[in-house]
Amino acid sequence: MAAYKDLIGQKITKVTSNPGEPKTGQMWYNSTDGKLRGLGVVESTSSTSPMTTARVQGGGGGTQTDGFGAGGYTTTNVATTEEYNGSGFSAGGDLNSARRAMGGTGQTPAGLVFGGYTTTRVGLTEEYNGTSWSESGDLSTTRFALSSANSAPQTAALGFGGYAATKSNATEEYDGTSWTAGGNLNVATHDAGGAGTQTAGLLCGGSAPSAASNITELYDGSSWTSSGTLNLGRQLNMTFGTQTAAVTIGGAKTFSPDTTTNTIETFNGSTWSTSPATLATNRGQGFGIGAPTAGIVFGGKSPGPNLNIAEEYNKSINIITAAAWASGGNLGTARYSLAGSGTETAALASGGGSLTTVTGDTEEYNGTSWAEQNNLSTARKQIGGGGPQSSAFVCGGALVSPNSARSDTEEYGGSSWTSGGTMSNARRLFSAIGTQTAGLAVAGFSPPSTTTCEEYDGTSWTGGGGLTGTARYRNSSTGIQTAGLTFAGADAPGTQLALTEEYDGSSWTAGGALNTAISGQAGSGVQTSAIAFSSSVNTESYNGTSWATSPSLATPRTALGGSNNAASNSVGLAFGGGPGNPPTNVNNNTESFTGETSAINIADFTTS
Repeated sequence: MAAYKDLIGQKITKVTSNPGEPKTGQMWYNSTDGKLRGLGVVESTSSTSPMTTARVQGGGGGTQTDGFGAGGYTTTNVATTEEYNGSGFSAGGDLNSARRAMGGTGQTPAGLVFGGYTTTRVGLTEEYNGTSWSESGDLSTTRFALSSANSAPQTAALGFGGYAATKSNATEEYDGTSWTAGGNLNVATHDAGGAGTQTAGLLCGGSAPSAASNITELYDGSSWTSSGTLNLGRQLNMTFGTQTAAVTIGGAKTFSPDTTTNTIETFNGSTWSTSPATLATNRGQGFGIGAPTAGIVFGGKSPGPNLNIAEEYNKSINIITAAAWASGGNLGTARYSLAGSGTETAALASGGGSLTTVTGDTEEYNGTSWAEQNNLSTARKQIGGGGPQSSAFVCGGALVSPNSARSDTEEYGGSSWTSGGTMSNARRLFSAIGTQTAGLAVAGFSPPSTTTCEEYDGTSWTGGGGLTGTARYRNSSTGIQTAGLTFAGADAPGTQLALTEEYDGSSWTAGGALNTAISGQAGSGVQTSAIAFSSSVNTESYNGTSWATSPSLATPRTALGGSNNAASNSVGLAFGGGPGNPPTNVNNNTESFTGETSAINIADFTTS
């Protein structure tokens, strides 16, 4: 028997503590714990940001960090495309033909969908360039519920099975322009999982020879052969990977009624094995894309309403912890329309109130709990605020009666408030960012709603560059005076907006639009790495160019406070607010956000 050193190239060392950065294949004996240890491979699923639109039976392709899903069915066929960047979904170009139950493959900016169902079965093929879809050559056999080798490129696709006038065994190959016939499946089927490439394709499960089949067939570029069967018969299963290393997830064990499963199986080229990992939510009819060690499933149904949830599958030496909001300590005073500033571990909540009250209460957050501080000199709500916890400022706002906009500023010294400069333009329902000596007040309601911005130097306010887009209020802002970001809000009639603008210290320019128009949200982060959160819709994350979905808050609320001095979109704090828009009640809940993290999996080994 070969020695470990001969196989791996190094000895098993004796150590008193685990190495800080162990290498793949390295093993060691921890004499302190009396354990033989090394890096262990783990299979797992973890939740990720949801789709913007819940749907089933679309077509998609790509990887876990660069994928797309197009078309599908909500309560009707849809044409919309969503792109996944490894952390969230954002809007892509619309298909020319809304449809469902089609095949898909490729990767942005070179995606492909084909076949499907509009009001009848179709052979339509569309190519994606990362911005828009264009029609190409149709399938020879019009059909829906077909499968695809979803690791194939746009110019070398493979479609097989499906439903024409009856179950189909037809295979077709695409060369980037037109489809030609390939070898027929041994068993005609539809609603099966598909993976691989044009010369090494895979089909598993499906509707034949009976519902929730366990068959597997492999394609060599000209003909199909039978292979090892699934451990659990299923159809409408989400499948990805290669012919020799595939993953199939979920699906339905029975078709009528739909009895979905959360089980996962992996294929090694000849046999299927049940994975220790499972989905958090049973489902089928969703999108499944990626590589055999890193994939993602999204959408589908359970049964019940269509789903927008997404889960990542990983097989690696790392343990993935999904991005999420978690409960924090409650505010001492429940309120909305308050000023939020500081960071996720050192935040400040100032002022606010309810529909009929205002408060001057000020509270500091230490990452765990809130502590009462000296009140504002003037109780008010609908105010803006910025700065770190120990040297923050608030400005503007309104009393309950008269409900007119204010222009005064107060500065916080870490324990109490003192008067500051007066804004040239009184305003309420606006946002403020920056520091006590370099602040910025953005838009708001004077009345009317405004595009006006003012800069603060610690003594006085002066005019800054005005917004270039629609006059708005109930907007949010993050960043600093010379690199600011403002987003969302409402116009004068009250229509919610998806607008984003970026400030360079003198003027504003348009940024990427939010996927969903909102108002009354809060924000956290900096100009190139921010989050917008309000649980009336999905949280969204900004990378300096575009917005993508992110995990949602647990407590429904708008007009809340946020940590608008946080360092990036991987951390944040949300507090106060209330349900409804505008809120109908107040709450004191706090939630903290942590982005996705990973850590190596050190496992114990035994000898036998």
